[in-house]
Amino acid sequence: MYFSEKFGIEKSLIEKYGAINISLVCDLPLFIDPMLIFNSKKKEYKKLHDYLIKFFAFLTDKSKSEVKIDDIMAYFMFPEIKNNWLGYSKVGNEGRGLGTAFAHFLSKNLKFIMADNGISKSKHVEKALLIYDGNGKDKISDLTVNLILDYLATYTQKFAKQYIDPKYIDYFYLDSKFNFKTQSFESIEYELPYIINKKGEKEYVLLTPYDILREDDPAISKSNLKHLYSRVRNGISNEAHRAQLNNYISIAVKKYKLSQHRKKKKITDAALESIERKAFFQALKEKEFAWLYDYFIKIIEESGAEINEQAMQECVDQIERFYKTSEELKSLLLANSKNYIATSNTAREELLHKILFLKDTIENNEGYKLLYHKDVCITNEDNLERLFRFTLDGTPFDFNFDANNGNGEYDIKASKGSADKCLAELKLASNSRLSHIFEQTKTYEKANKCKESLYVIFFFNDDEKIKIDNLFRKDENFKKNKDSIVLIDCRKNRKSASKR
Repeated sequence: MYFSEKFGIEKSLIEKYGAINISLVCDLPLFIDPMLIFNSKKKEYKKLHDYLIKFFAFLTDKSKSEVKIDDIMAYFMFPEIKNNWLGYSKVGNEGRGLGTAFAHFLSKNLKFIMADNGISKSKHVEKALLIYDGNGKDKISDLTVNLILDYLATYTQKFAKQYIDPKYIDYFYLDSKFNFKTQSFESIEYELPYIINKKGEKEYVLLTPYDILREDDPAISKSNLKHLYSRVRNGISNEAHRAQLNNYISIAVKKYKLSQHRKKKKITDAALESIERKAFFQALKEKEFAWLYDYFIKIIEESGAEINEQAMQECVDQIERFYKTSEELKSLLLANSKNYIATSNTAREELLHKILFLKDTIENNEGYKLLYHKDVCITNEDNLERLFRFTLDGTPFDFNFDANNGNGEYDIKASKGSADKCLAELKLASNSRLSHIFEQTKTYEKANKCKESLYVIFFFNDDEKIKIDNLFRKDENFKKNKDSIVLIDCRKNRKSASKR
């Protein structure tokens, strides 16, 4: 169900307002990129960016003295605002928030985040991602949502009052705006649309403007830094900085040449280029080269139009993929459901029933066509779990997704009571560690006190089919578990459906 369906309004009204028509079944995998706020010509966005920087300037001043655990809890431990229905959750909208590790990381790196070395036009909160060990796009998005919550709530309230039936609106108090005088978040009342959650409670819903969202990493990210390596290196305008970096790189090159001469090995231009690149990224780890990051940020700032266009296309593609696939798959599943009468007695039977239902829909009812967009495969393992969610209407069994019991995350668990449980792992045939799933799942079974599992493997071309066939012939784990493996043929040009 989408926002428009739930509240009885036309999708075109949401689009005209500039917002995303979110799903109220699972998160839409889009994230806020603060650079899109910075790039915007809208006055309200410029105020938002200034507010973000002002908040972190406040934290930087506060951190000049010892940052205590109470400060971490009060100013760095932001919860996930799940009410915008954006993120990674494949069922519902529950997320993890920033967590203590990321909170401590932010508190220890404020000086780095707020320093621009006189190079970039402004300071940027997401600069933290350049030295964060991991992919933090969801964390920066969650952080930004917390800090601009007043804007998002007001934005949603305005739309709700104008277009939504009052019976779907209620009053909510949100700690949404930081008061720099009292050094605390103010609780403000809003009139917002709501749904009834699983606990039977009213839960407010937020709309988000599409022009601050994207699917990919934020513009200021490690992936973009690697991509723009040459531009950053060639864009160093300060002569002293350029000489310092060139000297550092030349030392690495000399060491490499000397080692190659000793080994009597040929030195190629490609090898030298690789050494220079490695030396550049090694320099980024040295404190005396911290200014290198700011030259990268300067390039990002100067690429506003390009970044905005790219983010817009990401949104358009993601929404088209998500809505088109989910709507058409739901229709196919509904039409195909007449052939699948539930007679399950156990969790394993019910889980297998749902898997075979999805298999039949994809293979025999042209569902495979929905796994491609503009003739390109759009499916990853996360998306497959989202699609599986649409098979669960009317099941008397409990289904859980991506739960973590301390030994990693299983994909799916079906259960009926505490004793009857079955797990399932959904994998792409292209996964390089495919044979590892059996060992991996045994760990999940032990953690969940579960005795059996099913394995679902999706393949998209002939080479992947050959790979799977070879594994069944040669891999002992595949042979031993063959009765628990379901193959789903997602090839566009199939002669016949895969049966196993």
